Amino acid sequence: MTDPNTQTAISAADALASTIAAENTALAALDLPVAIRLLAQKRQHGEAFLAAQARSLAAGLPALPRDRLKQLAELTTDNKRLLERAIIVQGRVISSIARAVPRAVAGPNQRYGGDGKPAHGRPVAMALSARA
Repeated sequence: MTDPNTQTAISAADALASTIAAENTALAALDLPVAIRLLAQKRQHGEAFLAAQARSLAAGLPALPRDRLKQLAELTTDNKRLLERAIIVQGRVISSIARAVPRAVAGPNQRYGGDGKPAHGRPVAMALSARA
């Protein structure tokens, strides 16, 4: 039979693992609203896991069986990678929006230079013909 402190730590680790797995699924699909909604739950389960682990260790017991520790380590490694990817993608989206806004605000009559930036104060080619 497992010690109650260890069993509490195992239950807390399982809840945390489940939440991280759900967040990883959302992040893999780039479903950031779902990932954000899971943040409070992940924080809560993380705190519960750390508290349960501390109680087990204080009682001189192993915090978790190795398989649970390995599972959490793998999930958190994936979570870190997926979060970094989501940040990169989000940065690219924000960057493309930031580049598009000035063009959209300028309107259809705005002229652009060869570098893609709005042309300000550049002379416009024009022909003038007059008969006297």
